Amino acid sequence: MSASITSERGALIVVFVGIALTLAAAGLASLLDEPLWRWLATGGVLVQVIGWVRYSSARRGGAV
Repeated sequence: MSASITSERGALIVVFVGIALTLAAAGLASLLDEPLWRWLATGGVLVQVIGWVRYSSARRGGAV
């Protein structure tokens, strides 16, 4: 297994953690109507963006 495949997988794990965080926080925000959950959902989106940037960098051969 090459290093780029490992870094791609790591980046995709970050993306999926961001997706799970966003979905969970958005669901709780709709149920509980607390501003904290909206901020947490926004943080999940930020985690997804970081993961996608890392993934695209790994796909192009860049260091992650």
